[in-house]
Amino acid sequence: MKHSTEDQMQTLLAAPEAVEVLERYFPKILKNPALQMTRFMSLRCVAAFAQSGLTAEQLDEIDAELRALD
Repeated sequence: MKHSTEDQMQTLLAAPEAVEVLERYFPKILKNPALQMTRFMSLRCVAAFAQSGLTAEQLDEIDAELRALD
């Protein structure tokens, strides 16, 4: 199943292949206590928070990797 940065975090975290992509950019994502609060937000919304540390370029890279998943 293809994914994107527009998917809700709960959808991405339910897909092991998407989790692999996220962990490359957010190495501690599964241990972050704020994760539960963001589960209904899209990854793009989560990335808008300064704490994410993601640049627009990284978000585009993540989106491309997620869309390439089978």
